[in-house]
Amino acid sequence: MSRAYLYILSLLLLLVSGSLYSQSMLSPEQVISAVIDNNYDLKAAKQSIAAAQVLTSKENQGYRPTLSVNADVGYSLNGVKQVFNFNFPDLNIQNIQSYSGSVGVGSSYLIYDGGQRDLRNDKNVASLEIANLNLKSIQQLLGYNAMQIYYSIAQAVYNIDLLKESLAISKERLRRAKTYYQYGNTNKVDVLNAEVDAARDSLSLISMQNDIVNLKLQLNQLMLRQDTDYAVDTAFTLLYQLSDINDLEATMLSSNAELIALRKQADLVEYDVALANKLNSPQLLANGAYNLNYQKNSEKSQLDLNRTNGLNLGLSANWNILDGGQQKVQEQLAIIDQNTAVINVKNKENELITQLNRLWNSYQNNLLTLQIEQQNIQTNRVNFDLVKSLYDNGQQSSVEFRQAQVNLINAQSQYYFARTSAKLSEVELEYLLGI
Repeated sequence: MSRAYLYILSLLLLLVSGSLYSQSMLSPEQVISAVIDNNYDLKAAKQSIAAAQVLTSKENQGYRPTLSVNADVGYSLNGVKQVFNFNFPDLNIQNIQSYSGSVGVGSSYLIYDGGQRDLRNDKNVASLEIANLNLKSIQQLLGYNAMQIYYSIAQAVYNIDLLKESLAISKERLRRAKTYYQYGNTNKVDVLNAEVDAARDSLSLISMQNDIVNLKLQLNQLMLRQDTDYAVDTAFTLLYQLSDINDLEATMLSSNAELIALRKQADLVEYDVALANKLNSPQLLANGAYNLNYQKNSEKSQLDLNRTNGLNLGLSANWNILDGGQQKVQEQLAIIDQNTAVINVKNKENELITQLNRLWNSYQNNLLTLQIEQQNIQTNRVNFDLVKSLYDNGQQSSVEFRQAQVNLINAQSQYYFARTSAKLSEVELEYLLGI
């Protein structure tokens, strides 16, 4: 291992360390806030809510009358030539001009339609509720994805600290190996092994820092953020260690946004069933119209002026008594959709309960692993200190020293991994609970 190679690795590590010290802290709350404010998926979902709000507006409820106005004007230039077989004089009149115009106002209002209008309005209100639930569900899913990445960064930061500690030990070991070699207390193999381990630790540290940057880029995609010059909070606490699985299940079944949306969807299908039942209900409409027609002819015409006007008011009723079975078909399809919606709700409930039990078992396993690894760290720490003392006194080989070092680092890494895994389980748990 060349000195130049080790120098380059050390320089890269200095650059990495310098960037870490200049970073500002980004809390989980700030991440969630940025995702909610900036994410494009949420912006698209909000447009769906805006569309649903339009459908529930007064203008779309069908309780307002319609009013229309029409008008037209016209000009004509005609000629007449008539030749008779008997002793009547021929008729030949050319350039007969006439002007015409009309104005009309019409209005209609649906008085009764069997309650279909009210059902459609109620369905639109339910659709708006579903749109809001879908928005909440997307927010929770994006928050879940963001926190998964966030705490994965925290895990990588833990590994960075461990790798720094390992690198410092490896550098000290390399220094001692070189000193022992100069005084003839060891051979060149020990020096080369120490150089290889120091280089390996340096490369692992650089690789882990690169992994952190890549994770931050993933998080930035959700937040619509560009720079990666921020740190994450690694001082998190576990919140559900004393929770009861039965209480969590009850909360999940009553609060999970996706499940509530499916239940609302089932309610929405009930409106389709009711509308199908009223498909052939009688309808009663009120109509009104006023029309004014005007025609002015030239002096060559027998009729000089013609004007008519009138007001028409009326009621019209429509009752489709026989429709060839279309209403029955619509009712059957609506009932099938209703049964499907109920099945989807039950299936989702079963799926969520299974996920919760699986997640809870994994969470408990992580908590147990934390306790075991905590003891394992203490054991490996004592072993490492003992081996290090023997190594410093020349009573232990560099290979055994390295193995003790690796064992300690692995124990610490497993502890941090279990701790982060437990936190990730809590993130998923809160997603299932609809928090």
